[in-house]
Amino acid sequence: MTFQAENKAFLRRSLAAVAALALLAGSGCTSSGKSEGADARGANSGGGHIDVMCIGDRINAPTESFRYSYKYADASGSVEDEADVTPQTLDITITDKSGSHSYHGVRSNEASWNGAVLDLSNLSITAMSARLDSLNGTSSIVSQGAQAMNGYPATKYSIDTTSANSSDRKTFETLFGPGSFEKGTIWMGQDGCVAKLVLDEGFSQMNGGVEKRHYEMARTKK
Repeated sequence: MTFQAENKAFLRRSLAAVAALALLAGSGCTSSGKSEGADARGANSGGGHIDVMCIGDRINAPTESFRYSYKYADASGSVEDEADVTPQTLDITITDKSGSHSYHGVRSNEASWNGAVLDLSNLSITAMSARLDSLNGTSSIVSQGAQAMNGYPATKYSIDTTSANSSDRKTFETLFGPGSFEKGTIWMGQDGCVAKLVLDEGFSQMNGGVEKRHYEMARTKK
């Protein structure tokens, strides 16, 4: 079993296709033969790569013990997940508007383990990951240098679509609508997976408004 693998692959393929079409439609050529988008990116380049869906793989097939936490909030409510993860057990507590419940998963029991992993899965994480994937390699992501976090050697990145160059801002708004945004900070571990994330999102609405969502995610070595 792969943690939300089918959803992850589908969203990444879809966003890649839409982004490619948007870039082709929005790019223009200068007399020197270079695209305007390339010139703009060179003036304010970021180009960092971030990944949050990797945390699902760490939970599904852990090779070390760590503590996982996830918080999500929007206008309709909030969700908080906490999990103590070891290669043998999963102990989780989930709190939302329906209340709080706990679950114990055991690796040696497939049904028990899969139930615990599914309890921690969340479509809001998949949607967030797809939007962040669309920013990889763009000026919306800027490295702030090495900074250890939660027991992991890591690199700190700022995320801000509103501060990206004009080409990257146009591409993001083409994908997600005018007024949409991503702003936050992420610490990517040297193992290629997120150690901590704090993120605010804005979702363009049909009525012209912007729905706001807040995320926090952390993986802490034990």
